[in-house]
Amino acid sequence: MEFRTQIELPDGILPLNPLDQTLFVGSCFAENIGGEMAARKFPCTVNPFGVLYNPASIRLCFQELTGDVQPEDFLFESETGWHSWLHDSSFYGNSHEECLKELLDQQKETRRQLQKAHTLFLTLGTNRAYRLKEQNLIVGNCHKQPSRLFEEITLDVRSCTQELETVIGICRQENPGLRIVFTVSPYRYAKYGFHGSQLSKATLLLAADEVCRAHPDSCFYFPAYEIVLDELRDYRFYKEDMLHPSTQAIAYIWECFQQTFFTPETKEFVKEWESVKRALEHRPTHPESKAYKDFLSKTLLKLESIRKKYPNLALSYEFDWLSTRLK
Repeated sequence: MEFRTQIELPDGILPLNPLDQTLFVGSCFAENIGGEMAARKFPCTVNPFGVLYNPASIRLCFQELTGDVQPEDFLFESETGWHSWLHDSSFYGNSHEECLKELLDQQKETRRQLQKAHTLFLTLGTNRAYRLKEQNLIVGNCHKQPSRLFEEITLDVRSCTQELETVIGICRQENPGLRIVFTVSPYRYAKYGFHGSQLSKATLLLAADEVCRAHPDSCFYFPAYEIVLDELRDYRFYKEDMLHPSTQAIAYIWECFQQTFFTPETKEFVKEWESVKRALEHRPTHPESKAYKDFLSKTLLKLESIRKKYPNLALSYEFDWLSTRLK
């Protein structure tokens, strides 16, 4: 007997190989899966703008890459220094010039990553956005500033679709061969009320479906939201706040992600790297012992084998770490 409904994973999506560059943008769920990729040495960039939740903020950040939006228009000073309304608090400067330089440097690097990326994973969190009243700007982050400064707006399906179409247009201009995979975050927005949260997710799902239908050769949908809501369907797959997916849920979605996107070669690469990763994370009781030195030597040989197969893989940190401990 079957005691759960399994989500049918999409097919027809061009698979990922070990050295394919990926870019993850959007909500904290983008960081969950992007973090899994980064931990396994895949060449990826994760939330270069910081965490973004709604399609309008995502669109503005992509427009910033091409100069259609100027980053200095979003700079402001608070009691903690200079920040950007478009980015989270990880972008910070002691002066206007310092903050702007950090943003421009990041903008240049992110544009470079976008131009060479194989796939962009775009995770949508909510259709709610906040507009800074005084400057009539949609912000990516309110930076814990007084709520009186902002007006909450709700994007309908048409607006979300238009925002995503703009992002697709920018991506095609920068990288004509780029694939875009849309996901909707399974995080539940209690502050909207759970009915309101479901309406928000429904709006995003409809918008994502519309753009994927309009661009069937380059835009795809991965059902992370449905996996948690329909397949796992149990509060034990949420953290203690009953809003965020648990570590176990994320691990299961990661398994589904691999099944959907990874080639046999990529799965073999993950298996090889997991062995090295566990060895590097091992902390011995007697680090000066011959047994541990032999263990490190075997790990170094495994790393050499991976480098021969994938010479462009960034492994300098791991080689330096092993070499230091083998001296």
